Amino acid sequence: MKAVVAYRGGDDTPEALELGATLRRTTGAELVVAAVLPAGSEPGTERVDLEYRQWLDSVAEQARRVAVDALSQGDPDALEFRRIASSSVADGLVRVASEPDVDLLVLGSARAATEGSLLVGSVSSRLLHSSPVPILLAPQGYGGDPLATFGSLTCAYAGTDQSREALAAACALVKRYAGHLRVATFVPRADTMYPPEGGLDAEDLVAAQWAEQAVELHEDAVEFCRNHGVTDVETAVARGRGWAGALTAIPWTPDDLLVLGSSRLGPLARVFLGSTATKILRHTPVPTLVVPSGSYTWPD
Repeated sequence: MKAVVAYRGGDDTPEALELGATLRRTTGAELVVAAVLPAGSEPGTERVDLEYRQWLDSVAEQARRVAVDALSQGDPDALEFRRIASSSVADGLVRVASEPDVDLLVLGSARAATEGSLLVGSVSSRLLHSSPVPILLAPQGYGGDPLATFGSLTCAYAGTDQSREALAAACALVKRYAGHLRVATFVPRADTMYPPEGGLDAEDLVAAQWAEQAVELHEDAVEFCRNHGVTDVETAVARGRGWAGALTAIPWTPDDLLVLGSSRLGPLARVFLGSTATKILRHTPVPTLVVPSGSYTWPD
């Protein structure tokens, strides 16, 4: 498995580097750090061109030093650091992610996110609708444990083809490190509308019916996991007020990882985040892996 970690210093938070390190410790993944920077101006006689190129060089060098310190301390040559020239960070990362041997893209949260939460910035938003490979996202403040590895892996499951693809990817990933797999269906209770045309308990009835359906879906999910070689499977119906309440109904631990599938509306073999996945992502307190629709295979 080869993962590209997006980091160029500046506004990029270091959580992506920390998450990349956890991925490597857990799965043995090969890491490449990619810094997408504007192309330098062509050599000329104007001093501003020279100063601009020197500034870009200094930004890239600072990013390389931070990446080496985080991922390859004591052996700088053991880490591949690539400087990508592009006027668009998202375009540059898609270009790298499209290379045939790249399996995963690792991103941090937007800097404005609160501690422990994920906030999708402009670059992440575009990649979540166009990346050809799965995207692993780190919440704000992730990291700090030099020995951290992934523990339980929770797959958001709704019985759709897309969530089954995500579950297949989760099975393949959890077998890599003999982790524990949890299949979870999130059941948010909507706020009561006023005037309550369907009665005060209408939202409770809808949530209860969806929870009952989720229990039936989980029987199929457990069988699906067994057919993919995973027998240690826990199921959970996470109910709560709104998406925030449903997400907090799961007893998360710091080493958990959430897996989401792409929207059924997106193109095949491209990440395309739908509205439900976006709401889950907004409230998840743990790193999240978003799997493209149409492809989930991981190399040995």
